Amino acid sequence: TRWRLLQAATEVFAEVGYHAATTREICRRAEVNLASIHYYYGDKAELYREVFRLPFLSECNAFATLDITQVSLQEALYSFYSWFFPATDEEDPMRQLFMRLHAREEAEPSGVLGDAMVQAFRPNHEKLQALLCREFHLKKPDVEVDRLTFGVLGLAIVYFHNRTAIDNFAPHLIGGQKARESMAERLVGYAVALVESERKRRGTVRSKK
Repeated sequence: TRWRLLQAATEVFAEVGYHAATTREICRRAEVNLASIHYYYGDKAELYREVFRLPFLSECNAFATLDITQVSLQEALYSFYSWFFPATDEEDPMRQLFMRLHAREEAEPSGVLGDAMVQAFRPNHEKLQALLCREFHLKKPDVEVDRLTFGVLGLAIVYFHNRTAIDNFAPHLIGGQKARESMAERLVGYAVALVESERKRRGTVRSKK
């Protein structure tokens, strides 16, 4: 029932937006009792927030559960960027709906998300910081690691937030499995260059991994 509600809610929210979506229509598509949303999620706002948390769950987010002590910098970064550009994107209607919903939320903010997205992304952010700390032999992030973390993240986030612009200006960049794999590979190269630049500035030696 939970999964049917999430699927139906994602469809409806993506089609008409948060404010125009009705719990009646969501329950109709999910083929569940109208009281189901209240029982499982409390209200429409919490259901909306839960839809936005979906792509960040562990089963969808290999990077957040990655053991960074066992992989190279390139392997870890590829796992990180592959989350943004999954090879199965075209075969995953839920992800397509989420991208559409995300674009709608950017254009027409619902005002109900609060820090839900920030908290959902936190495991990725902290894992990326830990990876960079490993590379510079640090026990905890300093201001330059904070700066670099957002630099490495920013290489991909523009594609995530501006999907409409990419589709209009350069759809070939992420159109198809090979294009998405190439995008992830290129971003790894760019990110490694940023890390190496910071390594040179610090005068630290390369991590064994």
